[in-house]
Amino acid sequence: MAMQERHLLICGPEPAVDWQRLQTLLASQAVVGLCRPEEENMLQAALRPGWRHQGWRAERLCHGDTHPILSTGPRAAVVVGSGGSKGQRRWCLQPLHHLQRAAQALVGWLAGVDSPGDRSLPLSLAGLANPLPLHHISGLMPPLRSQALGIPHRFLPRCQWREMGKRPPVPGWGLFLVPTQLQWLMGEAGGMGWLQQLACCWVGGAPLAPVLRQQARRAGLNLSPCYGSTETSAMVTALAPHEFLAGVDGYGLPLSHGELRIAPAQGGPSGVLEIRTPVLTPGFLVDGKLRPLPRHQGWWRTTDRAILAMDGLRVLGRLDGAINSGGEMVFPEVIEASLAGLDGLEAVLVVGVEDVHWGQRLVGLYRGSISVVVLEQAASQRSPAERPKQWIHCPQLAPNAQGKWERRRWQVWVEGN
Repeated sequence: MAMQERHLLICGPEPAVDWQRLQTLLASQAVVGLCRPEEENMLQAALRPGWRHQGWRAERLCHGDTHPILSTGPRAAVVVGSGGSKGQRRWCLQPLHHLQRAAQALVGWLAGVDSPGDRSLPLSLAGLANPLPLHHISGLMPPLRSQALGIPHRFLPRCQWREMGKRPPVPGWGLFLVPTQLQWLMGEAGGMGWLQQLACCWVGGAPLAPVLRQQARRAGLNLSPCYGSTETSAMVTALAPHEFLAGVDGYGLPLSHGELRIAPAQGGPSGVLEIRTPVLTPGFLVDGKLRPLPRHQGWWRTTDRAILAMDGLRVLGRLDGAINSGGEMVFPEVIEASLAGLDGLEAVLVVGVEDVHWGQRLVGLYRGSISVVVLEQAASQRSPAERPKQWIHCPQLAPNAQGKWERRRWQVWVEGN
């Protein structure tokens, strides 16, 4: 009877060391869960039974059923966290061959062979730099993409990319960032010049604020806004840098391994985004068992409301995070993106709290030296339903370790204050 070991790899401050360990484990056809130290117990409960690794030490977690998780038998796979925006962490299984196929799709995109129309490709890269954590799908994919491309890969620990004197030269390289990292670098000494060296900088994981887009265009940054998720093995669409610089908004057209469609919903041409790709996750681990990902005829329904335009995907906001304000459905991400980039505004988050008149009253949390008067003036450009009715200065306001906003957590915080 086929057996398959399950391992829990606790990621530390040296991602290159964790990556070496991960490759060794995957070569043995194991299932490997990746997490931060504070998530160990949560992932252990989802993954069991198995082995626990920290650095180069290993210990048996428990004894029990070690049958292969997939019906196809033992196949190397990783388990990484998904979600978190609502405080509900799920543990997503992704077979290694899914991740490798997704990495190969980027090879075709860079070569231009999978790109409809004239997108000024091919695009040649000298290497890939990666400041994202290995336990996040967007930090796990770059070393696999570098293998597929046959170019160098370099992990950039936080102490390197945040310190001007430690940032390595990256002329002609590619880089993967989330918007909060991009915004921070653009505002730091030497950060803009460092970004200007790049041949391509993919930005995903959250909306890219219009103000940041314009600042990046004025600086000539070769940004590629992209869309994907843990469930889709990361990136499924990407906008070519020259299209971004020409003023095109959105997230570009699908890569070769993905199909998109819009399921009709109330409210105009937008609807619920659905994705079909051979690299969709088989499902999520709960108490050591696989719960399949719901899909219909191969299509997976996301929680994003979106539009498919001629130049690609445009995401309006998360349906599970939409707020009923005065009878209108509003998307807090859109409101936040319209405010991001204001002088003195370091972070902003909009949540909805129960209100007898509005249904849900919009409350804006902010961090920074900006005044409430400036925030109210900027928000006045939006419809009445999209204007926060209260602003709260919150010095501790920040996303979680994955760069995601835990909206439910901050909603509870507002209700308790």
